[in-house]
Amino acid sequence: MRLFQRFEVWLLLIAGGIAVWWSFQSDAPGDEGGPVAEMNADAPLQLRRCTLERDFGNARLDLEIRYKNTSPRPLFMQPPDVRLINAAGKDVPPFILPLERPASVEAQTTSDIRLRFWLEKADLAGPLTLEIRGQKLEVKNSTPLDLEKLENKKPKVWTSAAWGL
Repeated sequence: MRLFQRFEVWLLLIAGGIAVWWSFQSDAPGDEGGPVAEMNADAPLQLRRCTLERDFGNARLDLEIRYKNTSPRPLFMQPPDVRLINAAGKDVPPFILPLERPASVEAQTTSDIRLRFWLEKADLAGPLTLEIRGQKLEVKNSTPLDLEKLENKKPKVWTSAAWGL
């Protein structure tokens, strides 16, 4: 039998090679050179950028933050270590894509990472606070944001906790 003369075998080998290559790629978002809010360089938790994209009655929030992991173990950015808390004190659920690996910060390092959350309309009525292992960061201030004023599928970007339209 001539195994390597079959088209299906070559197709599987190429797909496997692409899958191996993709698994070794970094998930860290690149520095795009956009405006960054003034921040304390020594702070262990810093807000870099908030991107809100309306999806009809809900919205996806992408947070780009810098986090300094002082722990001797890596930190995987998932609940219960990482939480986004709304004004009612409830956790906002993370937005998870099936092919995306969870963000992580290696032990004793500082990394820029992206966290995603799935917001409901009520979550935008008050403040949003990101909590990572007891450290808190204000993501959105108490000024209400009307989701209906945002255009569907058009991202809106902020570099501070003061969200306004």
